[in-house]
Amino acid sequence: MKIDNEELNAVTAVGTTKDARYVAIGGTYKVVPKERLRAAGWNVTKGTLPVTQCAPDTWLDIETGEVITKTDAKKRGIKLPMARSISDKALDIFERIAACPPSEQAFAGYLLNMRNHRGGLVAPLNDVLDRWIAVECPGIRSTNRARKRRQLRSIIERHKLMVSDTAMAKDLMLINPNLTKQEVLEESFKLFDLRFLPVGCKFAA
Repeated sequence: MKIDNEELNAVTAVGTTKDARYVAIGGTYKVVPKERLRAAGWNVTKGTLPVTQCAPDTWLDIETGEVITKTDAKKRGIKLPMARSISDKALDIFERIAACPPSEQAFAGYLLNMRNHRGGLVAPLNDVLDRWIAVECPGIRSTNRARKRRQLRSIIERHKLMVSDTAMAKDLMLINPNLTKQEVLEESFKLFDLRFLPVGCKFAA
């Protein structure tokens, strides 16, 4: 798989950020453009009520107790954490899936269901692909399995779902720095969990 170095560097930066000094304590609601909702697969009509998201605009410095606004931070050169909301991440993901041809959307949803909380997949990529092939193409000849893998990898590359065999694209990563060893072990069972099998697979937001 081709590796996008710029994207991979961005992924590394996400995984190594440790600055938790500033915590968001306030924000404002912003309307999500209807064009973005349509791109994510929403049935938007003239009667559709506005959809809003909360964007942080006030932070607490937990070391000094000071309340800081965006304007304050800009003047003083303070870099504030700009974590995206869950709804914003979900919209990004639905946009990604909707951008795939209908024949590839189920596979894209399956791949996203196979994410772990460390920026990658619950199993090596080839194992994840083989699970899809075993269910979607039962009885496939061993000589055709490699060709089918290449086809699936080409879907991943075309839609930039991953930046390497072990790292998801930055906007698709799931990161939980507080994951326990038990939870890490449990994630690996997703590959064999009936809820995540490829047949009729839909991404679970």
